[in-house]
Amino acid sequence: MAKKDPDLYERELDRYRETLKLDYDVALGRYGLTLLNSVNPAESATILRDLGFELTEAVDFYNLGVQAAQEENWSEAIVHFKRAVEIDEEMVQAIHNLALCYEKTGHVPQAKSTWEVYLKHVDGDDQERIQEHMAELN
Repeated sequence: MAKKDPDLYERELDRYRETLKLDYDVALGRYGLTLLNSVNPAESATILRDLGFELTEAVDFYNLGVQAAQEENWSEAIVHFKRAVEIDEEMVQAIHNLALCYEKTGHVPQAKSTWEVYLKHVDGDDQERIQEHMAELN
């Protein structure tokens, strides 16, 4: 009886990611879309976008924003977080991250107005903390 390799899945997932970086066609030929849901949501949204799928869900744009923010591409993150909020005005995480990205890019007036929107979705200690933070912004 053959011994099972517990790390095989993780190695194949890493190989999938590496193949995607090199050539989408090769990755699709080898794996199809079978591992698409095994990568993190940001990677999945990026892959779908790069393959030409039309993204329509707020969560997809949120995930693209997260990916861009992780790469410290604040301007791109802003575009994606704004789109997520346009689709779903109640997506509190996107509003929060949009305000942070505005701060990172030095767009203080936009950051403050976004924090104001965010305040409508939180209460108690969170509201107090955000108000204090807004007061510190120049």
